Amino acid sequence: MVQDKILIAGGGIGGLATAPALAQKGLPSLVLEKASQLGEIGAGIQLGPNAFHCFDRLGVGEDTLRLMDAMADGEITHIDLGEAFRKRFGNPYVVVHRGDLHGVPLNGSATTD
Repeated sequence: MVQDKILIAGGGIGGLATAPALAQKGLPSLVLEKASQLGEIGAGIQLGPNAFHCFDRLGVGEDTLRLMDAMADGEITHIDLGEAFRKRFGNPYVVVHRGDLHGVPLNGSATTD
């Protein structure tokens, strides 16, 4: 017997985060997106510690915050968000471009190019 899939309307941040969350519960899903390819839409978004708790539960994300120079297309500096940071602050608070955040559920980490 083939198990029915849960249909997720939209391949945005919410839809792409929902698919792995359902998979962790053993529920198959199908993400439907009308755009021919996934890409950058919108601008920056702020993420509080609760968002990173969700990333932790989904098993995605990375432990480095990279500050990039938009004009020179290079890294200015980075901050280690690993064990010591989390012990002190619980989880990070960041501002990120939507396109980079979109890459987290797709690739397991934010895009850097």
